Amino acid sequence: MSIVVKDTLSVIFGLTGILFFIGGTVGLLRCPDLYARLHPATKCDTIGSISITLALALQIGLDMALFKILVVIFLLLMTSAPSAHAIGRSAFKTGVMPWHKKGVTPWPLKGEDRWTGH
Repeated sequence: MSIVVKDTLSVIFGLTGILFFIGGTVGLLRCPDLYARLHPATKCDTIGSISITLALALQIGLDMALFKILVVIFLLLMTSAPSAHAIGRSAFKTGVMPWHKKGVTPWPLKGEDRWTGH
């Protein structure tokens, strides 16, 4: 791969990662509750980190460090979504209620079982 193509792809991946990190940060600041904030935090972490890591991998070339970077990418893919799920599930089990507008009954409705909806 020529140096110009490699550098261009690295810049594209790097800028993509930066844009996702900025978007995730804005999402964290704008979303009203924990459940809504988990989505931008997970996307920011996964797509932003992987894009920047791919930009680094392109710059390294074929080396042992490339294998380590690919392992990091794999671990990011395997841990980001399950960790967000675990945070959301533990928040739900401890009774953290989702945000709701005034006058709207939040889920679960009063008198219903939390787990079955009956």
